[in-house]
Amino acid sequence: MKRMKPLALCGLLALSLLVTACGGSGSPDGNAGNAASPLPDTAGADSGKLDQAVWFSSIDFWNPPATWNTDPKSVQGAISEATGLSFEFNIPAQDGDTKLNLMLVSGKDFPDVLTVTNDVMVKKLIQSGKVWDLEEFLTKYDPESHILKDFPADVKAVIEERDGGFYSYPSHINSADARSVYPPSGEFYVDLVDYASNLGIMVNGSILEQIGMTLEDIRTEEGLLAAYDKAKGLKVDGTPVIPLLVDGKGYQDTTLKFLQDTFGAMVVDKDGTYRDLLLAPETKDALSFLNQSMRSGYFEPGQMTVDNAAVKADVASGRVFTFIGNTANTSFQLNDYWQSSGPILSAGGKAPTLDKSQRAGGGWMKTLISKDTKYPEKLAKWLSYMTSKEGMMLHIYGFEGEHYTLDDKGLLVKTEKGLKDAADYMNTAVSAIWPFHHTTFSYSVQQPPTEETDKEAVTANKVQAAYGKDKETHIYDSSALSLPADLFPANSDNANIETQIKAYKEAQIAKIVMSKTDDEFNRLYDELIDQLKKLGIEKLDAERNLYIQQKSDEYGVHTKGINS
Repeated sequence: MKRMKPLALCGLLALSLLVTACGGSGSPDGNAGNAASPLPDTAGADSGKLDQAVWFSSIDFWNPPATWNTDPKSVQGAISEATGLSFEFNIPAQDGDTKLNLMLVSGKDFPDVLTVTNDVMVKKLIQSGKVWDLEEFLTKYDPESHILKDFPADVKAVIEERDGGFYSYPSHINSADARSVYPPSGEFYVDLVDYASNLGIMVNGSILEQIGMTLEDIRTEEGLLAAYDKAKGLKVDGTPVIPLLVDGKGYQDTTLKFLQDTFGAMVVDKDGTYRDLLLAPETKDALSFLNQSMRSGYFEPGQMTVDNAAVKADVASGRVFTFIGNTANTSFQLNDYWQSSGPILSAGGKAPTLDKSQRAGGGWMKTLISKDTKYPEKLAKWLSYMTSKEGMMLHIYGFEGEHYTLDDKGLLVKTEKGLKDAADYMNTAVSAIWPFHHTTFSYSVQQPPTEETDKEAVTANKVQAAYGKDKETHIYDSSALSLPADLFPANSDNANIETQIKAYKEAQIAKIVMSKTDDEFNRLYDELIDQLKKLGIEKLDAERNLYIQQKSDEYGVHTKGINS
């Protein structure tokens, strides 16, 4: 692994390490002095009844139990007992942002709690005046909330810079300020912070053994394609092996993005000037890999249209040889035959790249509170509880003695039931409340896992850290390279250009991947570049470059491309 500069405990991107965060960890003792003030046991009883709030989310693959369990011996029931609230989930199977936009326009059936990922949607909610600034909300309804006292300052600064105020509570907090309170409990978690990435290639070790090859054999583009050819003729339980599984209908953002990275693409050139990743010459290599795989029958076109549930089902089937994309959304860790060869070294010899921001993230999932809610006091107490040590120990890990125990250092060790119930979170609710998972907390309070104590976490670490830890991978600081979702104001010329480019590139990339000959591939790729320029991509890039140069000076981080 090559670095531009030493990376200590750098902050992970908001989307980072969903697998291990959701499989999570937590424990009291070692950080007792920094623990949040526990909510009084009678908090839920203040009104004398249990109220039901509506919780909307646009994340269609987040699947907490469909019906809230009010049994106090269940995780959800214990939350209700502590807060006086139960929840009805409204999670559309698709087009969640569209449905939320319609709610905003109609003003009807507006939910009490909203969890979204889209930064532009967050801005719309704020501009609508329908959601609370959390500082104002908590000051009014729960002035003793720990959030007002101990929320990580570096994360809050990022949120306020992005949104103009502290309007949303972020999921998977992981930052330097958070680590000053909750330091990693062992090197296992240091590896996750420094090297792990959700995007990557994972390899079915059982099938790899059957074809007589090793991880070292498939580290190169040539070697991997040769392995695909061998795996193509195999069957598992009478069903043909899938040599390559791409990441469903989101493949352009995940599968293609990893291939761009591993073949050496960066959003800045050798002069440090911004350019859309599609204009990086390494993108052609990434598209060529997908096209060769398609033409050779290593993956079927239909894979590019399916949803996440179908991807998960294939990953769990045992007949997928490799998956390339967002490993975090596959539940791969449930089967310990998954491994990773790290990078795919391109035939052109360019160095693989991995962007790691050293700035705090502002949250992958962002949770907001409606001003229309009938239960502001209870929701304030609930928000404080769910983000407290007591609350996180409950909703991430379950019940002490049943789902986990504490070792002689006060670190959490999951029981067999704890592991089983976390895997079955859609029914048990153990580890199901992703919007309040706290990565730094988990890495601090859980005993570093071993094959014996938590094979799933070990499997996840091996797969997700393999790319970053590889000696060939060039890790660079991308702190100044992240663009705000609303860099171009809505309905502006640039926003319209951006919309046109998005629609065009999605269709054209699919055509390129499905090209039947080399000549057709080259023709369609040249069309892509020519049309992007005609649509105005260079105009957008000029504006983006101004932004990243400003941020580069502000952060003191000037990044340059290493391959082109």
